[in-house]
Amino acid sequence: MIKVFLVEDEVIIRNGIKKGINWEQEGFIFTGEASDGEVAYPLIKKARPDILITDIKMPFMNGLELSRMLKKEFPDKERSWLRYYWVPMWECREKRCF
Repeated sequence: MIKVFLVEDEVIIRNGIKKGINWEQEGFIFTGEASDGEVAYPLIKKARPDILITDIKMPFMNGLELSRMLKKEFPDKERSWLRYYWVPMWECREKRCF
């Protein structure tokens, strides 16, 4: 099975992703979660997931910095990282994202 790790600072979003997918039914093992890159880094080193789902904008260590550190730590590992930036709908309307 494919191991997945989730890094998201927003608790509601993190729980929604974690609980909204039947990981085992879809062929995945949910190996862990963290609220920011600083907390996630040692957990990821231990869990060694195949897929990392991470927010980009987080306190302490953001998703891009975390990805750079993991690339240095595991240079030979094929990377399957999903990085995203959550923009609330009202903010998107104000900035005319679409």
